[in-house]
Amino acid sequence: MWSFGTTMTMAKDREPSPEKPLETTQAPQPLQTTIPPPEPRPPVLSQRSLKQLGLFFAGGGFLALSTLITRRAIARKHMATIPQFYQPSNRPVSKMQSDSSLIALEALNLATLNVMGFGIMITGGLAWAFDISSIDDLRRMARRHIGPPGGQTDEEAEREVEEWVAKVLLRKEHKEKETQSPSEKK
Repeated sequence: MWSFGTTMTMAKDREPSPEKPLETTQAPQPLQTTIPPPEPRPPVLSQRSLKQLGLFFAGGGFLALSTLITRRAIARKHMATIPQFYQPSNRPVSKMQSDSSLIALEALNLATLNVMGFGIMITGGLAWAFDISSIDDLRRMARRHIGPPGGQTDEEAEREVEEWVAKVLLRKEHKEKETQSPSEKK
């Protein structure tokens, strides 16, 4: 052992320790709530994993197609503004033959397609990463983090909320009676 004073001394390592090791005479008590062991993950090429990855790749394919459609629409709008080869270059460029509100609607539709493709791809990737292949799996995982069904409620907090709501409703009734009383007196 170390002693810090005027001099430093250290206990001899070869001498047995005067302290006795702790003896455990009591059997360990079982836990009140047992946590189930995590379920083993299935292999990457299992049927379940392929179903989850299928959603990811379907979303990726949908995103690729929507991106291709968007690029094609933008290229078509861009090509409409470039003058033809034999057209005089001193004239102003012809404007597109469409309504601006339709252009905005087309842009909104294309953006929605792109976002939906990205959303499907992200959903599939998260389902694969968290090993979720159905709504029941998602519920089970959520309940595992929330706690047991019929979780504990704080009775005192419930009572306080009930009293507060009753007080607010009583004030509202008094205000309504006050606003109706002058109109009834006329």
